Amino acid sequence: MSTRIAIVCPIASGGGITEAFFNSLEMLQREGATPIAIVPEQFRFLERLEATDLEHHTIKGLERGGTWNFLLQTRRLRQAIKRTKPDILVLNNGRHVAAQKRANPGLPIVAIYHGGKTQRYAKADRIITINDDQRGYMISMGYPADRVVVVDNALPLETLPPYVARQSRANPPTVGTLRLLEPAKGIDTLIEAIAELAGRGLRLETRIGSNGSQKEKLIALAKRLGVQDLVHFDGWIEDKDAYFDAMDIYVLPSRAEEWGIGVVEANAARLPVIATNTLGPKRIVEHDVTGLLVPKEDPAAMADAIAAVASDTELAERLAKAGYERCAERYLLPKIAPIFFHEITHVLTKEKSK
Repeated sequence: MSTRIAIVCPIASGGGITEAFFNSLEMLQREGATPIAIVPEQFRFLERLEATDLEHHTIKGLERGGTWNFLLQTRRLRQAIKRTKPDILVLNNGRHVAAQKRANPGLPIVAIYHGGKTQRYAKADRIITINDDQRGYMISMGYPADRVVVVDNALPLETLPPYVARQSRANPPTVGTLRLLEPAKGIDTLIEAIAELAGRGLRLETRIGSNGSQKEKLIALAKRLGVQDLVHFDGWIEDKDAYFDAMDIYVLPSRAEEWGIGVVEANAARLPVIATNTLGPKRIVEHDVTGLLVPKEDPAAMADAIAAVASDTELAERLAKAGYERCAERYLLPKIAPIFFHEITHVLTKEKSK
């Protein structure tokens, strides 16, 4: 009988954590486990989850904050675990670790750390982080080194064909990004960089895909800086491949980024990548080899990097090719799946050895 692994994703709105959640289901299934998805009742991607034909359960209000909601969530999650009878519980943050450990004392818990309060993870049997800085920080806070491991996120592709240069780069090139329009994603820095470039005489069409709480503020910023004709807000993007095909340079302008799935998606689309030197991107991107790294919240530095790639086709091609080959080598599903499965099921080995 295969190992039953319940994976809880409390995020309802999308973004990198949601994509990593879907990837985790696929990786565990391909390694022979039986994944069980537990998501909010208001999960935006419920139809996508249903299309997988995997066992799944919804919990009302799972995405909400607050003490009263937490108490309700704890009870409902405990009931879902009782119904599904998993061998391992995987939590995509630390909010419910201690409560579920009390409610299910014999159930091994693996927590995936995406940031936030480290003390919430104290009762987890294993902690998976997604970058080296996170692991080092948790160890510095007293967590045993053998309980904290790094596992990269995966791009859900089996393989990439041999690299072939894109034939349709625009002149001047089009800049693009796929980011939730939230403060941490730094879209304002990108708009300011585009305005800086326009002031230098380099006017670049810029496509911004996705939605979020900051959309109206960002539209107003583009207008205030006089680049509303250059910066286009395209809303939620369903066809990512077509969207990547419509851009020539990918920029990840985040103030905070724990990993950065957009980087490897852009790598696979054969785009040169410019990213801020935040936790995840500096693990994925080798500066001036597979992309360019710039300081966060520095529009002038970002403008310089965009200008360098926009004006030098050889540089753009070199970065795109190296990023593509690194992505194919390290970040596709067949590479990450056995590592992820091993680190999840390691808790069963430890339980048997007690």
